[in-house]
Amino acid sequence: MFDSSFSANVILAKARAMYGKSLKAKDYTNLLNCHSISEIASYLKNNTGYASVLSEVNEATIHRGHLEMLLRRKLFNDYASLVRYDRTVGMKMSKYLIQRAEIELIISCIRHLVAGRASQLIFSMLMLFSSQANLNLALISKSKTYAQLLDALKHTMYHDILIRFPQNEDGKIRLTEIETALYEMLTKTVYQMIRSLKGSAQVELKNLYGTLVDVQNVTRILRLKRYFSAEPDFIRNNLLPYANIIPANVMERMIYAPDADAVMDIFLSTAVGRRLPKSQLAFEYDLHQRVPYFTARRHIHYSIHPAVVLMSYIFIMDIELDDIINIIEGIRYGLQPEEIKPMLVLANY
Repeated sequence: MFDSSFSANVILAKARAMYGKSLKAKDYTNLLNCHSISEIASYLKNNTGYASVLSEVNEATIHRGHLEMLLRRKLFNDYASLVRYDRTVGMKMSKYLIQRAEIELIISCIRHLVAGRASQLIFSMLMLFSSQANLNLALISKSKTYAQLLDALKHTMYHDILIRFPQNEDGKIRLTEIETALYEMLTKTVYQMIRSLKGSAQVELKNLYGTLVDVQNVTRILRLKRYFSAEPDFIRNNLLPYANIIPANVMERMIYAPDADAVMDIFLSTAVGRRLPKSQLAFEYDLHQRVPYFTARRHIHYSIHPAVVLMSYIFIMDIELDDIINIIEGIRYGLQPEEIKPMLVLANY
């Protein structure tokens, strides 16, 4: 439970101070005008809070993968520093962060297996929580087959999930189903945390995280219909547990809609869908970031509940990292600033 204790006030103050160091509009403009990975690294090193992980880096020689790894490390350093205060007031945010990092690592490994190459995984995010993580990183890093990954995950809760999804007869790994099952577990972890709160803290966090989950489901429905022409039963089985911020009967209408365009029409008719600015309609793949952003930003400034402010901070900083990575990718492929900017979230608000 949270009260007006010193620890709770420290969390609120620290999270807001860290948010105050996030990238500003001028930073996005300057990053968009960079011409190389080296220029991006140099700007972040000399002008932003990312200097904390880039101070020893030679920006002239850094490559894309190393830069992304360091940027992720910075966020996990920040999250870990907040979680340290979290434990003093009894929150379960640390469990969420560790579980999320572990799931991201496992999915990254599986994607490498699907691509048919040995995994070159980035473990920095987990190393921050190495004293609490249950994964055998050495074994996972050596996994070259799905069977080896299962063996590396023995005696963890993730093994019990992955064992339910054996490879198809042709050897294909069932990535979509595995990803859904892992994130379903993570979602239930957060729902459990929400239920432990009371009053307006519970209401605010349920609205924030529930909107994220429900819009993630909309994004999945859109993708499965647009690119795979998936049947309703398959779609339903690959959605996360509904938060009912978007009513369940409306989600069912989207599942049975004839095509992706019809799904989008239904979504835009909802109270949640109407939050999306018209200029953002073309970006179906990250609706789950664009739609809840304003709620998260409002909570960062005005919520009195540490759980809500922490989750809002994590949510916004995740978006910031994705925006930076999109700029890196855009410059890597020779896109112009005006081509990259619409793909960003925070630079357009």
